[in-house]
Amino acid sequence: MSVFVCMSQTVEPPILPEGSPDREANCEVALETAFAELVTASEAQGWKPQETAATLLKIATEHAQRVTAVVAATAAGEQTSKP
Repeated sequence: MSVFVCMSQTVEPPILPEGSPDREANCEVALETAFAELVTASEAQGWKPQETAATLLKIATEHAQRVTAVVAATAAGEQTSKP
């Protein structure tokens, strides 16, 4: 069994301040190369493009749901702790 490790691309830090309307696009650009390397590594190991895409979408969706839940819980906690 071979292990393909490439992920040599680092993710650049944000160049725009929080609240900037272009910050999401800045994040996308910062992640594009690392994402492409992850897809290439997956497919190089024999995973089909559709399997890779479906799984990455599932993982990203689950991550987004967890983040949303944490943000909502934090907001709810802040609202209940106010005098």
